Amino acid sequence: MKACKVLPLVGALLLMVASCGSKSPSNAVLPAASEEPADFGLNELRKSLESTVLENYDQLNNGNVEGLVDGTAADRRLQIVGVTPGDIVLGKTPKALRQDRRLYKERNPRILSKNLDVHLSTDGSVGWVYDEISLRVDVEGREASIPIRSTAVYVRDVDRWVIAAEHLSYGLAVRDVFRLSAQGKIVPLARMKLDYGGPREQAAPLIGVAGLFVNSGQTNSGVGGDSDTLVLLPGQELEFHNAVAPSLASLFGVGSTVAVQEFRINVAKTKRVAWMLATLAVQTTYNGDPLSIPLRASFVFERQSEAEWGIAQAHISVGLQEAQLSEQVFGVAETSLSDSH
Repeated sequence: MKACKVLPLVGALLLMVASCGSKSPSNAVLPAASEEPADFGLNELRKSLESTVLENYDQLNNGNVEGLVDGTAADRRLQIVGVTPGDIVLGKTPKALRQDRRLYKERNPRILSKNLDVHLSTDGSVGWVYDEISLRVDVEGREASIPIRSTAVYVRDVDRWVIAAEHLSYGLAVRDVFRLSAQGKIVPLARMKLDYGGPREQAAPLIGVAGLFVNSGQTNSGVGGDSDTLVLLPGQELEFHNAVAPSLASLFGVGSTVAVQEFRINVAKTKRVAWMLATLAVQTTYNGDPLSIPLRASFVFERQSEAEWGIAQAHISVGLQEAQLSEQVFGVAETSLSDSH
């Protein structure tokens, strides 16, 4: 059995990582919908997914919450996280899914796609996307643009694509992450119940790969040569396509470590793709004092072999209150644009 590096994961995760070299079991818990691709090629499926993503933007621009609900895999264990710490939608048919969760919703927000990037599993049953969104809002008679990073997982439901997971964030510079965290202004992701997506031994390799990635930067899928690999770290400039990315721990200085805390995992019907939402804790120092920084993370995994998984997409971010986002973008201190509207 191949040696497995033990990482600073908390609690029961230490036991799980120890088994990360084991074979993947065959009795995974499967999502409810069919995930069977239609009888046409990957190129057509990719175009269909692109259209679905853009149609969902239109639904948001029109404030059509019900339309978005219809396009979501509501009968599955959803993993939806917005920019703010409390914007989290989890589980099957959650009530929060029907709420208007848009940022600056009182200011007629509009979404413009700037750089939509779409990838599919080899069988076309699962897709994952990244987009650099421009969120346009009205501010004192002028239109302001806020850069928002968006990643999502879509699955096939008979003949259409539906959302299974989504992660929105604002790229916050590491120096500001330090400053706000030291001031006690970084609010952790809302607590969530652990979900292994099936047997615990099935989750062990995924947790192991995630822990290895945040502490060493390794993805097990060949960052630097794999065209399907995307890494988004905190900070607008920390976006890596097909390039070697620094580890998350290294961004916070020598001796810093990252622990995976709470997590929720979903495994596709084919068992070739999985996705996970997790909370992270960076243990570091700031001005000589110990500091723990809460972060949120989402991952898309692809099976590299029967025994190994690799990361196809990783998105790490800080949850920001709307008022904090206003301060970062517009210099409005301690109050949100919505409050001043």
